[in-house]
Order: sequence, then structure tokens, then C-alpha cells
Amino acid sequence: MSTTDQRPAAPAAPEYDLEDPRTVQRMVEPVARRAVEIVRDMRPENALARIVTPEVAQMLARRASLTRRLRAATGYAPTQRLQVSGVRTCVVNQRTVEASCVLREPERSRFLAMRWELRHSGWRVTVLEIG
Repeated sequence: MSTTDQRPAAPAAPEYDLEDPRTVQRMVEPVARRAVEIVRDMRPENALARIVTPEVAQMLARRASLTRRLRAATGYAPTQRLQVSGVRTCVVNQRTVEASCVLREPERSRFLAMRWELRHSGWRVTVLEIG
């Protein structure tokens, strides 16, 4: 293969400073997916412990506990497929970002909203609402 046959390299993803609010946009989808997997009891309750505040972690653990009880009583088993789409972020100020997304499952869709705040240890989810 000659050098003229080679395709140009794809442009690299922009690198952001960890304190830049735009870094949150890349984290919304994986955090949303893991949060719903915790609620569905498909992932350990501490899977997001380093990214969420203790209050948010407690809420996720409580909802996972409810899912376990529902599964024990009815045999309910959530599907494994989950698609995240429609990620939107709004920079409130340099230390606060609000984000939302839609989580699609075969039998339903959910809306997820979260508030990210820059703390001394990095960006943390301080509010998480799953509809």
C-alpha cells in the first residue's frame, strides 16, 4: 500500500481540562446507564460511589432494594437492553452543570435529569432524578 492510499487519521476528540464544564457532557451517558443498572439491581450499589454524593448513592441503593423485593415477590426481571439518547447539558456556571437524557428500554422510556457540581475531588452528581 502506498502513502497515497492511506486515509487521513480521524480527528482526535478535544481534550478538556478536568475543571472544564464540557467534560460533564462525556460523562452523562455512562453515568445515566450505570444509575439505571443500579436501580434495576443489575450492577452493585457502589458502582458510582466515586462520582455521586452519598445522598444520591443512598437513593440508588434504596431503589435497588425495592427492585430486589419486587423480583422476590413477583419474579420481575428487567430486560438487559438499554439505550441512552437525547443527552443535553446546560452550563449554569463554571462549577455547576445540569444534564438530562432519555433512556429507552423495550417496554418503556425513562427521563433522567442530574445536577453536576465541581467539588475538590472533581465533578460529582449532587441531584439525580429518574422518571
